[in-house]
Formats: sequence, C-alpha cells, structure tokens
Amino acid sequence: MVICFVPKAIISVTVQELAQQAQVKQKILLVEDSIPIRTQMKRILEAAGYEVTAAVDGEDGFNKLKDNTFAAVVSDVQMPNLDGLELVAKMRQLDQYKDLPVILVTTLASEEDKLQGHQVGANAYITKGDFEQGVLLDTLRSLIK
Repeated sequence: MVICFVPKAIISVTVQELAQQAQVKQKILLVEDSIPIRTQMKRILEAAGYEVTAAVDGEDGFNKLKDNTFAAVVSDVQMPNLDGLELVAKMRQLDQYKDLPVILVTTLASEEDKLQGHQVGANAYITKGDFEQGVLLDTLRSLIK
C-alpha cells in the first residue's frame, strides 16, 4: 500500500484550475447592424467570459437562433430586414424561445419605445445614451440563471 501526502494548497489550486477550465462559456447572440457598435459590444461580452455569435440584423439573428442554442439574446431595435421588436415578437411565438432572455439595447429612449419593447416580450431595455457596460453585464447575469 502506497500513501501519498500532497499539501492541501496544491490540491485546491489544481481543483480550482480544472473547474475553471471545465466551465463551458455561455453563448450569447448579439444582433446589431452597426459594425462599430457590434464590435464594441462583442468585445465587452467576450471580456466578461461569454461566447458571442454576431448577427447583422434581425433576420440573420433569427436564422442563427435556429442553428445554435443560446443563453440570451442582446439586440438593437432599429435594423434592416427584421428589426429588434419584430425579432422578439417572432421569437416569442415559438415555444423554444418563449423563455430565452432578450435584452434590447437601442437609441430609442421614449417611454413609448420602452413599452413596445416590453409588450413584444423583451426582458430588459437599455438605452445607448445611458449605456454602461456594467449595467449590460449585470442585467445579463441576472437574466441567465
């Protein structure tokens, strides 16, 4: 019989490192037509540890939803082909997307705009004028259980 003594600190560090490596990154679908904003948002989300799939408009986003499983969707509202409100409404019509968290990030800041976002089924509405990455990340974390 062989007994090995390994200091606890080494074991806990190794276990902690393995646990971190084993964590699967949560996938986020980012739907944004503006290249600079899409690039900035993608960097913010990736720096926070998310795996990001970008879509150039609502139609592209909806097609990417069908091909992958995502933990949440972050979308602009004003886009060509299928805007963010139409995207959310289309998603909510399908059972597999009824509970998928959606955050709308947009320049549209009126109470009427926010109400429309809520009515189509968005879980959160963040205006770009007041945008802070901490608010986006905190909101995302609170919606992804």
